Amino acid sequence: MIQLLTLNNQLSAYTIIKDVTTKMRAMGIDQWDEDYPTLDILEKDISKGDAYGFFIDDELAAYVIFNTEFDEEYNDINWLNTSSSFLVMHRLSVSPKFQGRGIAKKVIYFGEKLAIKLGHKSMRFDAYTQNPISNGVYEKIGYKMLGVVKFRKGDFFCYEKNIEG
Repeated sequence: MIQLLTLNNQLSAYTIIKDVTTKMRAMGIDQWDEDYPTLDILEKDISKGDAYGFFIDDELAAYVIFNTEFDEEYNDINWLNTSSSFLVMHRLSVSPKFQGRGIAKKVIYFGEKLAIKLGHKSMRFDAYTQNPISNGVYEKIGYKMLGVVKFRKGDFFCYEKNIEG
């Protein structure tokens, strides 16, 4: 089940972020650290009503943000959808305890349905170039890599999929 998170879920969400960060580092993926994402960032995500959680038996198994916010670097990408009607996914993270069960795909498909419900024409996001597992999932479910942007940790692929209802 996927639902909006409340501040009661903040610490569980942060635990997922920390566990995912630890697992990525063990795999040689230096994407997240103590500076990002922080507990304060998660509090803002939840307070704005942008944070969703995937639950298994009342346990938070995944955390994600869906909104229309994006970094200015996105302006340098030649997107498929040239309108201003798109949803952006941020910080998708599945607890290592629940990885390998297709949860990331289910969360992304939920985001696509949400985008359609809100009248958006596509969904966009970026993904660390050094994370082959995530990038493989995105491409497998139809997202097109349209360019690369640079953030604090390095290069990130920019993905988009047209999803008009």
